Order: sequence, then C-alpha cells, then structure tokens
Amino acid sequence: MISQNITFLAFLYFVQGLPYGLQTWFLPVYFRSRGMSLSNVGFFKLLLTPWMCKALWAPFVDRFATKKSWLIWSMVGLILACVSGSFSGPDFLSQLAAILFLFNLLTSTQDIAVDGLAIQILSSSELAHGNIAQVVGYKIGAVVGGGLLTWLSDYLNWMMLFQCLAAVYVFAVFAAWKFIPSNPHHSHEVNQVIDSEISGEMSHKTNTFDTDNEHSVRQRSGNSEGKSVFLLIIDHFKLMLMPEGTTWIAVYVLMYKLGEKGSLSMIPLFLLDQGLPPSMVGLWTGMMGQVISIFGSVLGGVIMSRCGQSTLGLLKTLSIIRTIVLVVLCVLISMWSSIYQTPFAAAVIALMLIMLLISGYITTATFTLMMECSQRAPVSVQASHYTTLATLEVLGKLTFSVVTGWITDMTSYSSVFVLFTCLSGAIIPVFRYAPSILVQSTSHRRNKSR
Repeated sequence: MISQNITFLAFLYFVQGLPYGLQTWFLPVYFRSRGMSLSNVGFFKLLLTPWMCKALWAPFVDRFATKKSWLIWSMVGLILACVSGSFSGPDFLSQLAAILFLFNLLTSTQDIAVDGLAIQILSSSELAHGNIAQVVGYKIGAVVGGGLLTWLSDYLNWMMLFQCLAAVYVFAVFAAWKFIPSNPHHSHEVNQVIDSEISGEMSHKTNTFDTDNEHSVRQRSGNSEGKSVFLLIIDHFKLMLMPEGTTWIAVYVLMYKLGEKGSLSMIPLFLLDQGLPPSMVGLWTGMMGQVISIFGSVLGGVIMSRCGQSTLGLLKTLSIIRTIVLVVLCVLISMWSSIYQTPFAAAVIALMLIMLLISGYITTATFTLMMECSQRAPVSVQASHYTTLATLEVLGKLTFSVVTGWITDMTSYSSVFVLFTCLSGAIIPVFRYAPSILVQSTSHRRNKSR
C-alpha cells in the first residue's frame, strides 16, 4: 500500500515538473515552428543554469531554517513569477527569459527542500516506491507543463495559462503548510540499525563513521561563531564526499544521459524540419512519449522492489539495449526519404518510444542508487549530498543538450546522431568499476522486500 508520505512527495515533484515541461517541449516547438535557429533553441536552455548550480546554495538549505520553510517560500516566489509571466507574452523574449530564469532558481531551491524531506521520511524499504513517486510525479508535471499547456494554448491565451500555473502553486503552498511537519521523523535511521546487524563489519564501520561525523558536526556548530561561512561550507562539502560510492555515482550520473538526452531533444526538431505538423510532433514526443516514459519508471520501480536481479546489472543491460536502439535510429535518419515519409516517421517515433521506455526504468534505478548513497551520509549533510548528485545528473544531460542545436547547424542531423550513439555506448564500461557497496546495497534492499 502506498503511504501518505509517498503520495505527497509525488505531488511535490509534480509541481516541480511543470516549468521543466514548459521549457523542454512547449517552447522549443513553438520557437522552431516560427523560424528560430536550432542553435538559439538550444541556447535557450541556458536558463536552466540554476539547476546545474543548486549545490552551491544547498548547504544553506541544510543549515538554516527548516525544509518546510524553504519549500513554502520558494513556492510563494513561484506564484509571484507566474503572475509576472501572465503579463509577458512569448513575443517579449527578454522578459520571458528573465521570468523563466526566476522559475528555475525557485524550482531548483524547492527541489533541494523536497529531496531533503524525502531522505528524512522514507525508510529503506520505501526507497523504490519513493523514487517512482519522484520520477513519475516530475514527469507528469512535465507532461502537464508541456503537452497539456500546448493543447490548452489553442483555447486559452497566454495570461490564462500562467494564471492556471499560479493556481496550482497556491494549492501546493496550502498543502505544504497543512501536511508537512516542521521536524519530520527520520524513519530511515531505524533501518540503519537493522542494516548494521545484517551487513556486519562494513555497516558497523559506516555507522561508526556516521556517529563520529555527527559528533564533529556538533563540535563545528559550537565553534561556528569563530569560523567564516566559507570554512563552514568547505567542511560541509568534505563530509558529503566521504560516503563510499559517491565518486563512482558522480561520474556515472554525469555520463549516463548524454547520448539519450541529446537524441530525445533533437528528434522533435528533426521531425518538424521534415515537414510533420507541430501538433503531431507535440502529441507523440510530448504527451504519448512521456506516458511511455512514466510507464517505464513505474515498471522499473516494481522490478527493483520484487525481482532478484541486481539493479546495476539491469542498468548495464538496458544501457546496451539503448545504444543498439540509437544505432538503428542513426541508420533511419541517414536513409530518410521524403517519398516514404510516413513509414520513416513512424519508425523514428517507435524507436523514440522504446528509448523513452528504457529511459524511464534507468532514471528510477539511478535515483534509487543516489538516495541509498545519500542515506549513508551524516544526517546534517544528506540533503546537500543528494542535491549535489542530482545537480551533476542535470549538469550532464543539460550541458550537452545546450550545444546540440549548434552542432547540428554546423554539421547535420546524421552526424549528430552518430555522436549521440557513441556517447550512449561510453557509459557501458563504467559499470566494471562500480564499488562493491553499491552491489551489496541493492542486494540487501531485495532481501528486505521479500
């Protein structure tokens, strides 16, 4: 049975996904259909920079006030941003860019607070379902912010669309104020005690490490008046780097979405340039595509909860399949014929849907590994630890997608999809170097779920 915590987390992640869908699906198709170059469409994603830098202010969210306060005030800011956006139409790019940048700044801060809450309130046995709530809730929000708003734009003007977003945030503020306790229970700490009895010496060392670090944190807080803010932040980041497996996961999340994200961001624009109507492109790449991706996320969470196969093993297998799909996609794009446009377009869309299904599973599994690693960190830095990993994940997939349009303008669609395929395959050898603690943590989670 799904707990109230997981349901509410799904709603909070849904709210976070709204601006992402607006910028990822609605605006690129809107701008490209009006003649904007691929380079400029890609560079517009630079407005997502706050998501790549949020680890810089995550320590402040950890150390000052409560997660509830940060969450509520960030959403109050989003309400004001929506009201401002309702008076700035898409023809005023400078005003729209400023508002979207503010959206991303506030939403990324909201994300830090929600991740901190999730780490605190989810037990080890709830991690898989919690990450389903995270990934699926966020993707549904993105579908609403992208696909649904695109459809509603035929019936509602720009002002009414932003007013609808503001209404959602008003409801979210009320829900957060009503249902989130000021000091949520650290339910996973009970599971850490159980883990120490089962996993023996390794867990004993980990728990000793946590205890020692918590003691050092208390000492630092007692001496914080004599330390500069800069030194406190340095100490904070040192603690975040100490849990075993952090470095490997950091490298993995930087790489695992490079080829996939690049290809998925360019497929809609490729189909649009081949003469397909924007409504059809938006339907399949926005609405239907994300429904398939959500199904993949749910399927991934269920398999991780109930099946006995290693999460890392499944990730490696799916990464290989994803690379094969991209190879076939490269062949189709290089052989594209306007005479047989309909079957070629259908084949490209089918391959895109397969890749989105795989992507949904991989994303859920990856975020589960990230949260397990963050739960091994001291409580005082857990939100920052998870946020840093999530920031690297965003950095990896968005930094490259910013320049894919420019690369395509300089070369061709065929060339850039070859590049995507190579980047997708580059992650496969990385699994060979995964630390043993990640393999053991996935195995232990399966034993507890039985």
